[in-house]
Order: sequence, then structure tokens, then C-alpha cells
Amino acid sequence: MTNILVTLSVIFTAAFLLNMVFKRVGFPPIIGQILAGMILGVPTLKALLFSSESLLALDLLSTFGIVFLLFLAGLEIDIRRIRETTTDSILIALGTTLTPLLLGLAFLLGMGYNFTVGIVFGGALAVTAGGTIVGVLMDFNACNTKLGAIFVAAGTIDDILEIFLLSIIVMLIHGGNVIEMALLPLELLLFVIISFVLFKIMSKIMPHLKKRSGADGGNVELFSIAMILMIGMAALSEILEIGYLIGAIIAGFLLQLSMKRMGRKGEREVVSTTRLITLAFVVPFFFANIGLNFDLGVIFENPMLTLAAVLIAIGGAILGALLTKPFSTLSFRQLYIVGWAMSSKGAVEMVIALLAQRYGLLPPEIFSALVAMAIITTLAFPFALKKEIERNRSIMDA
Repeated sequence: MTNILVTLSVIFTAAFLLNMVFKRVGFPPIIGQILAGMILGVPTLKALLFSSESLLALDLLSTFGIVFLLFLAGLEIDIRRIRETTTDSILIALGTTLTPLLLGLAFLLGMGYNFTVGIVFGGALAVTAGGTIVGVLMDFNACNTKLGAIFVAAGTIDDILEIFLLSIIVMLIHGGNVIEMALLPLELLLFVIISFVLFKIMSKIMPHLKKRSGADGGNVELFSIAMILMIGMAALSEILEIGYLIGAIIAGFLLQLSMKRMGRKGEREVVSTTRLITLAFVVPFFFANIGLNFDLGVIFENPMLTLAAVLIAIGGAILGALLTKPFSTLSFRQLYIVGWAMSSKGAVEMVIALLAQRYGLLPPEIFSALVAMAIITTLAFPFALKKEIERNRSIMDA
């Protein structure tokens, strides 16, 4: 236990210090947290600081970081913005998923690889890192903007598409078992029904707890209920195999709607407490863990494949967003920014690559290129968004 606490305190301190340094010099703070993980991930330091137990503890805190981030996004984003941007979000999610997938598949088929390798490669290029996107938006205080709402809504739709994609990968691994794919719509329907029931219950509970707030500890009870909802919904969506990220953000939306009868003060108390714990405590572990698992040598194992993967991931997402222009209310510049956001990769991409490699569906050079691509796109998006916001802050809400 002592070793775990020492390790976590070192990670937290390093992430905090580099976060402050990057903030001071005008760079995206989350890059400092990722860099902290990369420094501590140097083989000598990693062997000295990390045991298997401390790595497990870090993975757990990292998972909580993603869950808290998406829960907070669901709490903070005005539901009306989501409704107003539904058409744009659906079109963008489809465009930024299908375009990189098809480009990646075509590229590998042209390189002489078979269809299975191509579809896994393209699928890994198509997924989006919802947690990273929300973290960057929080850094720039841009979550509750028109584009911020589209980022999150499109990312949530993309998560559902990712589940179908993972089901296809599992089907390929197990030789064509379609039962899991057939059950997915039923699992989604069950999740929606349970969510609706929980919303009705929460709408009755939250105002009652708010009346008890004050000296008798009602605020503590209020926040405890919020945490139970967040963890419970994340666990439910994981049990139903639709991914804990979807459960976390839906929990945020449900709580936001349930608090409408509490008044602005009660709502602000819950949101501010959640925001404080999320950004000050759990999120640094999430981004530090990204850096800790980054192997710089992977980039140089096959630089041409890595370059191709990065170009297809970023260029495909941007092209996919721009292709929606005839049907979208967004300008070309806004779609360009959305494309950058949707090009950021993360955990699901790594799961797809690891599963495929473990069962012999991916050659080593393709796997290495995908790992490098995930890190590069994660690092690139914050700088791209910072540049666009500095050029024209109002573009996020135009």
C-alpha cells in the first residue's frame, strides 16, 4: 500500500507541476499532464517507481478520470444545444467515422494486405477519443458552446458506432458469430428504458434532498446520489456491453434534467463540486496514464506506415466533416475544427488494435503504426484547437 501511495503522489505532483508550467507558457495544460506520464514512463524510472499493484491502481484512477470527465460534460452542456445540433452531430459522426475507415481500408488493400487487416486498420482510424476531447474543451472553457456540444454529441454517437465496430472485430475473431451483434439493439433499448425510469425517480428525489441541504448534511447526500448515478450508469452500460463512456455522459444529462426543479443555486453546487473533483484530482491520472503507456520507439519502427496512419486519421476525419457541408448549418471553418476534434484517438482504438493483434489479425508493423498514431493525434488536437480559438474565439459559438 505504501508503494502505491508513493507512486500515485509522484504522478499527481509531476502532472500538477507540468500542467502549471504549460498553462503559464500558453500551451494546452493537458499536454503537460501527458508529458509527465511520458517522463515517468522512461524505462529506468518506470522500473523504479511502478509495481504491478501501482499500475493497476493508476489504471483504475484513469478509468475514473474518463468517467468523471464525460459525466461532467453531460452536467455542463445545455441540453438545448444538443437538441439544436442533433442533425449536425449525426452527420458529422457518420462522416468522420466512415471516411477514415474507407480510406484506411483502401490504403491497406492497395499495399497488398487482406480485407480483414484493412477493415481492422480502417476501424481503428475511425474511432474517437471522447475523454480527450472533453478534457481539451474543459481546458479552454469551451464545453458549453455550439461546437463543444457538437463535439460531445458526435463523440457519443461515434461511441455507439465503435461498439458495432468492436462487435465486428469480435465476430471476425470468433469466425462469424453474429449473436452479439444481433443483441446490441436490444441492449441499447434496455439501456434507454432503464435511463428513462431512473430519470423519473431522480426527478422526485433531487428536490427533496435539496430541501434538506444545509446543516443536516443534505448537500453531502445530494452529491452522493450524483456519484451513485454516475458510477451506476457507467456500470450498467458496461454490463450491457455498450461501453461505460456512454453510461457516464447519459448520467450527466439525466442529473442535469433531474435538477431543474432544484433551482439554479442547487444545480451550481453539484456542478461546481463535480468539476472541482474531476479537474483537480482524477483527470490528471487519466492524461498521465496516456503518457506513461507511450513508447517513443514505436514511432520509428515503421515511420512511413505511421505517417500514413496519422495522415489518414486526421485528413480522413477533416474530410468526413467537410463532406457534410451541403446538409450542415456549420461553416467550412467550423467543420474543419470539428474534423480535428474527431481525429483524436484513444482507448477504444487501442482495444481494437490489441484484440486484433492478440488473435493474429494484425501484423506487428500495422499494430505499431496504430499505437503511434493514437498518441500523435491525441497530442495534436489541443494545439489545433488552441490555434483556432486564438484566431477567432467566437467561432466556437457562431
